[in-house]
Amino acid sequence: MLGQYCILIHYHELGLKKNNRAWFERVFRKNIQTQLSELPVKNVNTYASRVFVFGIDQNLWSKYKIKLKSVMGLKNAILMYKVNSKLEYLEQVSKFLVEKKEFNSFRVTTKRQDKGFKYTSKDVNKLVGATVQKKFKKSVSLKNPDINILIEIVRGQSYVGIEKVQGYGGLPNNTGETAVSLLSSGIDSPVASFQILKRGVNLVYAHFHSAPATNKQSINNCKKLVDTLSQFQPSSILYIYPLLDLQRLIMDKAPDKLWVILFRRAMVKISCLLAEEIDAKALITGENVGQVSSQTLSNIHSVSTVSDIPIIRPLAGHNKEEIINIAKLINTYEDSIAPHQDCCAFFTPIHPELKSNIQNLEYIESKLKADKILEDIINNREVYKT
Repeated sequence: MLGQYCILIHYHELGLKKNNRAWFERVFRKNIQTQLSELPVKNVNTYASRVFVFGIDQNLWSKYKIKLKSVMGLKNAILMYKVNSKLEYLEQVSKFLVEKKEFNSFRVTTKRQDKGFKYTSKDVNKLVGATVQKKFKKSVSLKNPDINILIEIVRGQSYVGIEKVQGYGGLPNNTGETAVSLLSSGIDSPVASFQILKRGVNLVYAHFHSAPATNKQSINNCKKLVDTLSQFQPSSILYIYPLLDLQRLIMDKAPDKLWVILFRRAMVKISCLLAEEIDAKALITGENVGQVSSQTLSNIHSVSTVSDIPIIRPLAGHNKEEIINIAKLINTYEDSIAPHQDCCAFFTPIHPELKSNIQNLEYIESKLKADKILEDIINNREVYKT
């Protein structure tokens, strides 16, 4: 029995793209190659709606699966042993793969893409399962097995594996256009960014801070968050804007109950200018309806009116527990809860406005005469690249 190890990858939504699927597959393969660039790989091929990575070192599987899990569009990846499509080979490889594993129950799951193979998927499950059971005297469990022997029969070749990693699904990075994500150093906005990265959108990040009135920890936290999010988008840019002078002007000229709404309108205006500069088509925020006073429907509407491009809010209907669970899953949670002073929360009044009036806000802004300050904010921004 001669064979070789490889990685078999199933993608998620690409199969729905019909005439455009080949282009999506090419981008997906390129992203895989980029993620695995520091690991042994000979070639990455696509056929039969599957991606195969050949020339790997199976002893480094733990490193491959960490990298592959971060590839947007990936449904799952399996470390496979490739052999010719003969039943005796499938039985031999299955026994070989499980003989060093500790288990009390198992199952066999077969997908037969090659209908020329004389055994059906059910036949293979039964025959290979009987061989494994006879050899190891273990029970079969279809619902909760300790080991699932995965067999795929594709174009005259068979692939057998037991090591599987689940991906996040969605669409491959760089198959969509560009958007600007307003990134705070809190929990919500990194999760919102991740949800949009899953849609194939390329993100550029914008962060606003109030240093030196606040410390620079939010800036450092944001850089760490961008580093973490860069596992899903290998090349990222963070624009860091000093907002304090504009905030001081607002606090001097406007009622305190409107401060946060006016701050957020200013951040959206600046982000729209950035979007125009880099040809981004939308803004992304971590807003969640009703979570804080600035996120009532009236206030969300008041903030939205200053944008001339769509504002997408992926977390609008999520509860906090759901958001935290995702943050932990993608490893942004610990950096998000690290001590920091948020540029809005630091100046939140005791009784903020819940139902702001757009005409009133526009009137106040017309009296600020903040064009020079806005220009200075943009000119003094910092750019951080991963």
